[in-house]
Amino acid sequence: MKRDSLDHQTFNRLSKIYIIALGAIALFTIGGQFFIQQYLNSQIDDSRIINISGRQRMLSQKLTKEALILSNIEESNSRSEHIKNLESTLELWRQSHEILTQYNASVTKKNTDSTEIERMFARLQPSFETIYINSIQAIDLARKDSIQPDQFTNHLNAIVTNEPLFLEQMDAIVFKYEKEAQQKVSSLKRIEYILFGFIIFILISEFFLLFRPTTFSIKNTISKLLQSQKKSEEMASRAEELRKNQEKNVQELISLTKAIDQTLLYARTDESGMVKNIGNRFAKLLRVEQDSSQKNLADLIGLNEVQKNRLLRLIAQNKGGVFNEEFEFETYNQQKIWLDVSILTVFKESGNSERLVLCSDISKRKEAQIEIERLNASRYKEKEELQKSNASQIVEAQEEERKRIAKEIHDSIGQMLTALKLNIESINLSNIEKSEQKIEGLKQLSNDLIQGIRMATFNLTPPELKDYGIPTALQKMAKELSKLTGKNIIFENPSNFDQRFDTLVETNLYRVTQEAVNNAIKYANSEFVMINLNHSEALLSITIDDNGKGFDISKVPTKPVNNAEGGMGLFFMKERMNYINGRIFLNSIPGQGTRVTLNYPISL
Repeated sequence: MKRDSLDHQTFNRLSKIYIIALGAIALFTIGGQFFIQQYLNSQIDDSRIINISGRQRMLSQKLTKEALILSNIEESNSRSEHIKNLESTLELWRQSHEILTQYNASVTKKNTDSTEIERMFARLQPSFETIYINSIQAIDLARKDSIQPDQFTNHLNAIVTNEPLFLEQMDAIVFKYEKEAQQKVSSLKRIEYILFGFIIFILISEFFLLFRPTTFSIKNTISKLLQSQKKSEEMASRAEELRKNQEKNVQELISLTKAIDQTLLYARTDESGMVKNIGNRFAKLLRVEQDSSQKNLADLIGLNEVQKNRLLRLIAQNKGGVFNEEFEFETYNQQKIWLDVSILTVFKESGNSERLVLCSDISKRKEAQIEIERLNASRYKEKEELQKSNASQIVEAQEEERKRIAKEIHDSIGQMLTALKLNIESINLSNIEKSEQKIEGLKQLSNDLIQGIRMATFNLTPPELKDYGIPTALQKMAKELSKLTGKNIIFENPSNFDQRFDTLVETNLYRVTQEAVNNAIKYANSEFVMINLNHSEALLSITIDDNGKGFDISKVPTKPVNNAEGGMGLFFMKERMNYINGRIFLNSIPGQGTRVTLNYPISL
């Protein structure tokens, strides 16, 4: 296998480019999600603590209010109920204070900037302890049947005196929490803008440094392919010319052999063309006397002036070897005859030489030859037109493939990137609930974007084909298409085929199979596709069965005029198999599915 071939270089380069591009986008997307989630978790904790701090202020006021109410109630049942309420409020107030204290301790360990809040809690602690202790003691006095007014009043005064101090300090703490939360929101906005700028920078860089050079590279590759095709056509033309020359030489050799073996028509002349002797059959054909000496052979045959001068020139210039020429003349009964004239120089012992003119009637062969040349010219013209048409179809298909890839990137990936940008810009972190919903939407949109890129790049040659061959590549294709389309696509290799072929053979087998599966999914609306790989000692067979709607094979054109006519996929499937000396068989019944069979001979 030649790993430095043009197709390997092209697809390796494309694979590296897409890995770099997708890796950069994925890296910054994951990093952005990490920072966003980290700040969101922090915001959730901040909102909870702010809520608890506000509730703590409310509870301190409620605690003071209930203590005042308890001091003015004398009825036993009512006092008992208010004692329970006061105990419940006091317990909730204590628990909230412990939660705030524990949270502040944990934040202090992580962030030294929260030491100010720690000092606030230190100033708050005496007021809290005073209120809490006096509340406990007031509850204990309230449970007794007789309340000593002086003692209860002292506890109540302590509660009422420290409650404004507690509220003031709690207000300061709440405002501090809110300020830090706003700072975190501002920091998150800056991070969002930075990440957004990096992503835009990466996309612009990838366009100018990766995708744009790749486009030019693909264009150059296609140009090289067209040049190679042109050279192949020129080589085929030269081969045809050599074949014609070879056929001409063979025909001349056959003519000479026939003249020597049969000598049915002959004459002996001197170097000026004067007849010395003429054969009987030749004389009858020319309707002259057999003893026609001192007459010029060119005059006896009755050639026109051009042919006559040509024959005399050949006789005069013949100094050795054999010369051959064809002449057309009319007999006495106006019948046109073609003569194959061969001139040989015969040297005598006296040193003189004479010419032996051997002729054969080639009228029928000449007519057949003219007809063959006409047919060959027509066949060559048809073949040339077919090659031009195939080349045009290939170029058109390549252009359509490029348009399809560009359309998928523009319609799918481009729109999703635009939506991603707009959603990021629309995040308002002051509304935590909606921000969380939008961020969840961003996650889903990122997944859709990754899925769209996978769909757009899936038709590229998979690395499994280069590294492991046809079985692994087809298995990977079935697995990925099942994920991407949701169809049930199964690959089986019952004969455990693992042989490797030339890169060109493996690529064409993979492409034809891929085209058959795509047709089953796109056009046949199939829910189930089976790819079966089997082989014998001499033959590799790939069968693609589907349960789609099928089609009438007789209605598919042998050669589509353009893409609008349909049948381009089947046409290029056949062309690819013919190119590697393989065969393709189609069997489809409307409403009963389709079977495509690919056979490739295994060289042993």
